[in-house]
Amino acid sequence: MKTTISEDDRTVIKSDEYLSESGLQGGKIIGEHLALGCVIIGIPFLLIGLYAFFCMFFDLGFPMNTAILIGSFLITIIGLLLLIGGYFIYI
Repeated sequence: MKTTISEDDRTVIKSDEYLSESGLQGGKIIGEHLALGCVIIGIPFLLIGLYAFFCMFFDLGFPMNTAILIGSFLITIIGLLLLIGGYFIYI
């Protein structure tokens, strides 16, 4: 790992000997952050969608019309896809 410091000491650039290895390390870091973001965003989406379905189907005061049914279905699917995507990015 090679460290380069600029003259005004405000910028530190860390890189490997070869540029391709530096890009690989940067991609791993971006992938980890992307996976974490997908999981953090996916959990509330999934829980909100499942709560809406539970309340609609068991008549707990949630309105049952086509728009809300489609919306809760989409929110549930988006949350599930975000969780699956975050998992597969991480592994």
